[in-house]
Amino acid sequence: MKGQNKNWCPAIELNETSENLILKAEVPGVEIHHLNISAETESISISGVHDQHKSKNEKELIPSQLHYGQLKCSVPLPGKIQADKVRAELIDGVLTITMPKMNVTSTVSF
Repeated sequence: MKGQNKNWCPAIELNETSENLILKAEVPGVEIHHLNISAETESISISGVHDQHKSKNEKELIPSQLHYGQLKCSVPLPGKIQADKVRAELIDGVLTITMPKMNVTSTVSF
């Protein structure tokens, strides 16, 4: 249970399409209901908890390299997003957050 109370940030990648920013985070063993995603126009934050579940009969033979405890990560974004339209899904330990870009269109009238 060493390191149980430490904060950790998952491995992430950030990609973009013409319409969306797409953030992927590795969170193996974390259930979707243990995650909280907070979106703002210029940043995205992920927080949650990964509990260590092992039976009382298990004895640790080598120090665990898995991340347990509180996860917390805040990522500044390269552009503005529509925070109220952010979608997230968790499949096979990979959290995918799709963030629609803010449509910045300006018209100039003379």
